[in-house]
This record gives sequence, C-alpha cells and structure tokens, in this order.
Amino acid sequence: MNDHISECKNIYYNHIKTEKIPCNAYSMHTHSMYELIFFLEGDATHVIEGKRYKLKKGDLVLIRPLQYHFIQIDSPMDYERYDILFDEKRHGVESTSLIPGGIEVISLADNAIARDIFRKADYYHEVCDTETFEKLLSHLLSELFYNLSLSCASFSKEAPATSPLLEKALAYINENLCVLHDISEIAESLFISESYLFRLFKSELHQTPKKYITDKRLLMAQKMLREGERPAHVYEKCGFSDYTAFYRSYKSFFGYPPSMQI
Repeated sequence: MNDHISECKNIYYNHIKTEKIPCNAYSMHTHSMYELIFFLEGDATHVIEGKRYKLKKGDLVLIRPLQYHFIQIDSPMDYERYDILFDEKRHGVESTSLIPGGIEVISLADNAIARDIFRKADYYHEVCDTETFEKLLSHLLSELFYNLSLSCASFSKEAPATSPLLEKALAYINENLCVLHDISEIAESLFISESYLFRLFKSELHQTPKKYITDKRLLMAQKMLREGERPAHVYEKCGFSDYTAFYRSYKSFFGYPPSMQI
C-alpha cells in the first residue's frame, strides 16, 4: 500500500494506492465535513443516502455534510483514489456552494485542469510543512470548485435508481430529524412494519434507522456547539429527550464531552 496521508486542524488528505483491496474494506458512516473522493482505479460503487453510483476512472464524488455514505468494493482488484475531508468555513472553501445540490458525481475524464489540482496536492504534501500544506490545499480546493462550476450546466442531476421505499424513508427522516420520537412514526408513514424498516436499512445502508438518526443529530449538535450555542440548549433543538442521554451519546461518538470543542 502506498499512502500520502495528512490530517491537520480538521482537514484530511489521503492518496491511497493498494493491490486487491478487500470487499469489506469500508463501512457506512457520516460526518460534519465535506468529502471529495477522486476515483482513479478499481471496481467500486459509491452509496450516498441509498443512491448507488458505479464509479468510473476519473469520477469525482462530492459528499456533503451529514450525508450517510460508503464505498462498496465490488471485486478485489488494484485500487487508487484521493480522499479529502474539509470544513468549508474553517478553510475558506465557500466555493462549494457553486455546485448545485443535486450533483454528487462529476466526471473529470476530460478536465485536465481539475485532475492537475490533485497532482499539485501530492507535490505540496511531499515538500511542505503541515501548516503550509493546509493553506495551499485550501486554495487548491477553492480553485477546484470554481473550475467545476464553469461547466456545471452540463452536469446530469439525475440520481441513479434506488429503492423507492428507502428513498421515502430517508426523506421523511431528514425532513423531521429533530422532532421524531420513535421509529414507529417512520414505519407508519410508509405503511410498513418496524421490522421491515429495520431490514431495509440493514440491507441497503448497512445501518439501523436509530443509529442513522442519532448520528445525524449528534453531528448537527456539534455544528451548533462550534457556532457558540450552549449544550443545555442544543440537545433539545436536536431532538434528544434529556441532557444525560445526549451527553453520553455525544461523548461516545466524538470521544469528548459537548462542553469541549476541537
């Protein structure tokens, strides 16, 4: 395996090259930052909130904050990708807003300028100290999104086919994320049993409905706390019934209490 990895002040950079990556290498997850995956080699499908994208060489995947996602390795073969996670406000990459929300996968096969941005990132990672690399990477990301926006009108906004029932379940959850009291509410809205809803989530997202909801609420709470709100006010706004349950879940998920922000 050949990795270029850098993690500093909430920005993460990884260029991975490996032989015959196993099919269970990655698991479903979510986070409060943007993530870019530039796919160069392998046999893989990227799943974002239940939508499945079969990846081709040169595809750029844009994952927005709070979206559940994972890379499904379809067969063990040589594998290469870039992976960058960043906070658009902390790192001044507000050009992310130039890409319409319906666009999640963009082909860079014919975009030499965008592809070159990733090669530059590798070079700067090799020759610069951590602080300088972070600044340069922020500028490169801003340039990348501006470049992508120039041809945005030609991008397809059509999402690939997915389970219609799962799509409805996710839409209901995300529209009612902070006011849901029980999983039964979701099942009732879809006229299905709770056990069927559980099986649907496990088979399609490799996740339970409860964890899906809790993780998103915790990431929303983290964002509000970083913006200066008090923990005693945040937990109710994010749908937690009591502060003790919120505190335990938050500390378990992030590794530190709500009163501490990193």
